[in-house]
Order: sequence, then C-alpha cells, then structure tokens
Amino acid sequence: MRVLLAITGALIALILLAVAVFVFMPAERLAQIAIDRLAEQTGREITIDAATRPTLWPDLVISVEGLEVANPDWAGARPLLRADVATLRVGWRAVFGNGGTVDRLELSGAEVALVRAEDGRLSWRNGEASLLPLALQQAQVRDARLRYEDQASGREVDLRRLSASVDLNEGAGGSAAFAASSVVQGQVMELSGTITQAARFFDGSEQPVRLDLVWGDGRLRFVGRASLDGAAEGDADLLATDLSPLVHLMGREVPDVVTRLVGETIAVRGDASVAEGGSLHLRSGTVAIGETEVNAAFDLVPGEDRPLLRGTITGGRVGISEALEIDALVPNGAWSRTPYDVSGLFAIDADLTVRAEMLTLGGLALDAPDLRISLTRGRLVVDIARAGIADGQLAGQFVVNGRGGLSVGGDILLANARTSALAEPWPGLSGVAARGSASIEFLGVGADLHAILDGLEAEGDLSLGQGQIVGVDLAGLALNAEALSSTTEFDALVAEFRVRGGVVTGDDVQVIGPWGQFVAEGGVDLAERRVDVRLTPEVWEDARATPVPVVITGPWAALVAEPDAEVVAQLAAAAAAERARAAEVARILGGTLDVLGLQSAQEADAGGEVEAEDEEEQEIAE
Repeated sequence: MRVLLAITGALIALILLAVAVFVFMPAERLAQIAIDRLAEQTGREITIDAATRPTLWPDLVISVEGLEVANPDWAGARPLLRADVATLRVGWRAVFGNGGTVDRLELSGAEVALVRAEDGRLSWRNGEASLLPLALQQAQVRDARLRYEDQASGREVDLRRLSASVDLNEGAGGSAAFAASSVVQGQVMELSGTITQAARFFDGSEQPVRLDLVWGDGRLRFVGRASLDGAAEGDADLLATDLSPLVHLMGREVPDVVTRLVGETIAVRGDASVAEGGSLHLRSGTVAIGETEVNAAFDLVPGEDRPLLRGTITGGRVGISEALEIDALVPNGAWSRTPYDVSGLFAIDADLTVRAEMLTLGGLALDAPDLRISLTRGRLVVDIARAGIADGQLAGQFVVNGRGGLSVGGDILLANARTSALAEPWPGLSGVAARGSASIEFLGVGADLHAILDGLEAEGDLSLGQGQIVGVDLAGLALNAEALSSTTEFDALVAEFRVRGGVVTGDDVQVIGPWGQFVAEGGVDLAERRVDVRLTPEVWEDARATPVPVVITGPWAALVAEPDAEVVAQLAAAAAAERARAAEVARILGGTLDVLGLQSAQEADAGGEVEAEDEEEQEIAE
C-alpha cells in the first residue's frame, strides 16, 4: 500500500509539475508546440507572429496572430494561408502524440491562395495527400479572401468578404457539412452542401456530394459525385435571371449579346459532368427561357485562346427577345446610332446545330429551322439549310464579323413567301400584299445600325405574283382621276436592284397590272429612310387614256404619291393650246360659213327676179 501511495504521489507531482510548466511557459512557446505538431502533419512550414496565454482545460486553446502556412515553391510567393487571428482548440493527444484532433479552427482576416499547376499539381496537397484531412472537427472563417489560379487554363477566381463554416462528423473520416458566403460582382452568393466521406474526398477520391448555390434571383443545385480535383457527375438544376455572378465565379464574363438576347429567366436541367481537365458536359438536358423549352446537349471544353461550346438544340420553340423589335432598332423614328459591343463574340467559340420547332427573331417566326451556328475568333456564321417563314422557305448564310470592327454580310434566298406576313413586325413598312420570291447578297460595315445601312452594298432581285399595293391607286393617279380607290391591283411586280452606299436603285423594275405597266426609276435611301421613285407608264391598255408618271417621295413614315406635276402641267398646257387652236379653227370655219351663206341668199334673190322677167315676157308673147 505504501508503494502504491508513493507511485500515486509521484504521478500527481509529475502532473502538477507539467501543469506548472505550461502555466509559466511563455504563450508563444506553448503555441509553437501545437504549431509544430500541425507542421509535422501538413509537411508545410507554419509560422506565427504572436500568441496569447492559452487555455489548458479541457483542451488546449491557443490564439495566435499572423498565422502563415506556406505554399510550395512552384505556386508563387503567396502563402497557402495567412490569417490576422487564428484560434485553435487542440486535443492534448494532438500535442503529445499522434492521432489527436484539432477540435476547432477559427480564422479572422484570412487570405487563402490555391494554385493548380500546368502539370496538374495542387498547392493544397502534400505529395499525394491533401492538407485538409487534419482530423478537424470544425472550422470557421470570417472576412476572408480566396484566390484560385489555374495555370493550365489561365483562369483566375478572386472571392472577397468570404465567410464559411465546416463541420466534420467523426473528424475527416466522416461526412462534412459546410456553408459559405461571398460577394461576387456586388452580389452575395451563398454555397452550402455535404460530402459523404470527407477524408477520402480530401485524399482525391470521388465521393457523393450535394451542393446548393444561391444568389440574388438565381440558384444552382447539384447532386451527384465529385472529387477534389474538380471532376463531378450528377443531376444539375439551374434557375436564374442573371447568370453573370455564376459565370464570373468561373472566371468568365457573360457576353453582352447574350444578356440582350436572353433577357428572361433561364432554367437548365439535366445530367451534368465536369471532367478533370475542366470541360463541362450536359446530356439529356432541357433549357427553358421564359415560356420556351428545348432539348439540349452541350460540351464546353477549354480551348487554346477561349472555351469552345459544342452541342445541339432540338424540339421546342426558341425565342430571341425584344432586342430585334422595331422599337429597339428604330428609336425616335430613326435607325439606332448606339454602337454595338462585339467583345462578346471573342469570349467563346461555338459550334451548334439547331433543329427546333420554331425560332422567333423579334416579331419574325422561323418554322422548323435547320441551322448550323459557328463562332470562331469573333466571327459568327449562321448557315440556314432551311426554315419556313411567312408560308414560304428561307435558306442561305448570315455573317457577323467582329474582327477589326463590325461588319455584317450574307447571301439569302427567300421563296414563295407572303410579303404581308414578313412586314407584320414592322408597322409602316407594310403595304404590298402578294406572294413571291427574292434573293440578296449584301455587305455592311459600321459600328452601329445607321452606319451599317448608310454604307450597305448589295445586289438582288424580287419577283411577286398577283397582289395589291395598299393605300395608293397608281392607275388612278396616272390618269389624274378625281375619285381614287385605296389600292393598286397588279398582276406582277419584278425588279433587279442594287444597293450602293445605302441607296437602293433598280435596273429593271416593273409593275404590271390589268390597266397597263409602269417602269420605275429613282432610289430609296436606307439610312435616312427616304424614298424618291418615279413610275413611268410605258404600256396602257386603254388607248383612249393618256396616263402620266406617278412620283412617290418623302420619309417612310409619311410617303406622298401623286401624278408628276410637271408632266400634268405640260399636258394641261398642251390641252389648253389644243383647245385654243380648235376654237380658232371653229372661228375661221364659222366666218367662212357665214360668207358662203350670204352668197347663197343673193343668188336665190337673183334667180327670183329672172323668173319674174321670164314670166312677163311669156305673158306679152301670149
């Protein structure tokens, strides 16, 4: 018993001595003991600037200032982690032996720099092992900054005002739950989720995960499997109006043209995967924009200079918003002079096939379009294999080139379409109701719509069958009739035209009707939206009528059609002169008749006298 008491007393003395050592040992020394243990586990140099007196029971709680964990030499000068203040709650087993835990880690004013090398090395790994499975039970970060640099792709992410918390069930060997928030482009983004096997995930193996990302009016949910190197596969569900915070988080910018054309809530669902190289894939997907929903399959792969988007869009009705409406193209009655931002054409390359039920462009509807859309280094080409439009067919190619400034061009063929349906979206341009075909090859250069039209160069032809021109009676105007109808019925309208410097002129423009035929000359100024056309009658069915040319002038919004005043005046003068000549002839003829009438009377009187004399001579003879 005395021996047992002696041993017990000795142990108590040793414990008291140990406690006294820790009580009187400088705080920096105690902190350094714990830091050294962490450095052994991580294989990285860890330093501190200062430490406060630790709490010893039930665990060692240490608060340090200027905590810094080094990055490998190849990752650059920034440390992996630096924190203004770090508080660690460390189990005593972690201090004196192996297998202990860091129960809690709190960081304030931290900066984290993560780097992925061109050869795939990760700065947060120590050889084949991650620095993260430190048997952490809980971690909390406040007011932090996270930088991520991918040296292979050149992509960078910089998150500020980051706050996060991580809870590990049974240490890193169990599941992990986390929540974080940051500010991206002035928008608060919140991320939460779970990892089933944290330790295996940190070691690089693929694990079941759930992620929820929420910002403003957008959200993204992913449920599937993922690994620390960025590879993932599972079900994705995206719903958002503004995609820019999400795209910016990926180190990209949303092209301005996408912002203008979409302009509505977009929803994407499907089987999504991210390959180790950073490529993104969507299969069995649906994409909905507003009331539009289509089936889609996409591949977004890293490119040499920019990402490449490949894919197909099938079924559904695709709509491009009011960006192509007349109010956007013609503000205040004139073509827009707002410069186009074509920088978005260089943000991504694309190769897309579109076979939808319908594609609406502003007010125009393309039925069952079969399109190939390619975007390469700022040059967008839309090849139209076929598309129904206005009860007719459309084919050809349209090009938007942002290289060295903006230019647009194309070669379009339109067959058997209704002109009234084509003009429906643009009030004021309607007026000809017929069915026919047309073709045009064109090129325009300029920073805005007005400049493009002002310098437009084109050639084309137009052929319309039987129809009418609404709002004007060309035949009535040609005859200078007092009562005019409100339409011109024609049997055919054909034209071969060219555009030079934005002015349309015709080499052979004919309007043929039951009343005869007009030949047109003059031009249409596209940029200034003005018309100056003269229709000259060459053939007229009614030989008794003498038609005059009809002149159409004025701005598009207030066209005036009237007989050629000069010709009318000439004809009036000629008619007046003819009437004067007729009057003179009548006067002369009238005078002649008067003279002839007098002579006849005199002869009649003379004849009577002779007869009387003869009668007297006869009586005498008897």
